[in-house]
Amino acid sequence: MDIYQTVISHYPHWSKIELIAVVIVMIISFIILDRFYKKDKINKIQMFFCILFIIYLLHVYGSTVFSRLPSKRICKLEVFWSWKEILNSMNTTYPKYELLLENILNVIMLLPLGIFLPLVYGKKIDWKIGLLIGISISFSIELLQLVLCRGLFEFDDIIHNSLGFLIGILISNRILRKSCK
Repeated sequence: MDIYQTVISHYPHWSKIELIAVVIVMIISFIILDRFYKKDKINKIQMFFCILFIIYLLHVYGSTVFSRLPSKRICKLEVFWSWKEILNSMNTTYPKYELLLENILNVIMLLPLGIFLPLVYGKKIDWKIGLLIGISISFSIELLQLVLCRGLFEFDDIIHNSLGFLIGILISNRILRKSCK
C-alpha cells in the first residue's frame, strides 16, 4: 500500500456534524486570536502559526478519531509490540513493511505541530515541555479512540507521535536559534 492509499484509507469524508463542529472551533479560535492581536499579546506571525497549528490539530483529530466508524473497543498495551513484529517478520517471506510504514507515519503525523508550537509562542520551548505536550496530545487521541471505539488504543502510537512532536520542537528551536543570531 502506498502512502496516498494509507492516507485515504485513514481519512474518509467528514459528516455534516463534524464539519459544523470544526467550523465552530475555527470561528472561536479566530475571535480569540483577533482579541490577542488587538491587545498586542501576539503578532501576525504568531497568529499565522497559531492558525496553522489549530487547523493541523483539527485535521489530526479528524483523521485519527472523528472520521472513523465506530467498531469494537481494542487495546494493545504491550510497549514496542509493533517493532517486535516488524523485526520478527524480517526473517520471513513477507516482512511487515506496512506496519513499519505505519510507525513512520505516526512519527511524522505530529511533527508539524511540534514545528508550529515554538513559532506560535515566538520563542524556543524546552524539549521536556515539548515532549510532555506531545505525549498529552497523543494520549488524548488514543483515549478518544478507546472511549469512542474509533481505533486501536496503543502505547506505541503515543511513543511514535510524541517522538515526532519532539523532533518538530527541536527543528523549530534550531530555526529560532539561528534566526535570533
